[in-house]
Amino acid sequence: MTRDMRRRIGRFAATLVLALSLGVAAGPARANGGGDNASREAGKHFQRGVDLYNDGDFRGALVEFRKAYTVWPRANVLYDIGQTEYQLLDYASALKTMERYLAETGPNAAHRSEVESTVEVLRGRVGRILLTTDGGACDVLVDDQPAGTTPLDGPLLVSVGPRKVAVHCAGDRAAIKRLEVSAGETVRVELKVPVPAIAAVQAAMTPPAETTPPKPSRGWVTGWIVSGVLVAATVAMGTTTLVEQSRLTSLRSSFPASKSDIDRQATLTTGLAITSDILGAASIAAVGVSTYLTIKYERNKRLKVGVSARGVQVAGTF
Repeated sequence: MTRDMRRRIGRFAATLVLALSLGVAAGPARANGGGDNASREAGKHFQRGVDLYNDGDFRGALVEFRKAYTVWPRANVLYDIGQTEYQLLDYASALKTMERYLAETGPNAAHRSEVESTVEVLRGRVGRILLTTDGGACDVLVDDQPAGTTPLDGPLLVSVGPRKVAVHCAGDRAAIKRLEVSAGETVRVELKVPVPAIAAVQAAMTPPAETTPPKPSRGWVTGWIVSGVLVAATVAMGTTTLVEQSRLTSLRSSFPASKSDIDRQATLTTGLAITSDILGAASIAAVGVSTYLTIKYERNKRLKVGVSARGVQVAGTF
């Protein structure tokens, strides 16, 4: 008997087990109303999941199995959810689902010995990520899937292999890091969320509190220096963006060109364009603040002109 045949027989047996469990559980629920309808709806989603699984559409099957569990939570469905996650190579999710199946079923539950063996295998295919960030309360994503909100209660359980960790914080601030996780390893990751460019410029140009009588400020000098740096950075970033845009256009028109290369170049070009826009806005803000400080400095000058026997005398603050 082939593995595929055994899998199909296992799915058929699981369908019968679920149907029996739903039927038994629905009996007392009829008195309360709605339980019978819920069990029938769950059975329909489960059967669709079985059909999709047997056809090799594991992602579609996972959606249906999870829907069946949501409508009518039964531990037997967790077995099918875990098996489907296993087929999708999502070892971390499969491990959590299988451990939950063991916790919610008795020692004589169907598939228990199989699940126990599977759990031992899965424990050798996961690692952990210990994440810290300075962004406050931020949404955490692992491989673009929600994984919690900072501060986290503990390390994140992830599948072995290359992973992408990202945090999205208030004010459209974000930080991303790609890393590799090996079996049994706990990787420490610290993500520093950047401060918005305009806020950084404003903070740099805010004059400190003065305890001595105020004197005409020369902050305009610093302001124009910062403005010059930002303008130069904007020009450089804009030039780089145009170069990468040209490369993206060439890549799209070349043949053959892989989709992954095009997506990578498009992501790089978009990131450069956004950075260029931010630097441009920061440059405008810096020039505005510098102009204001320069005008204020000129108004604070005190010029005195007098005539004496020695001639014309000029005094003032510059």
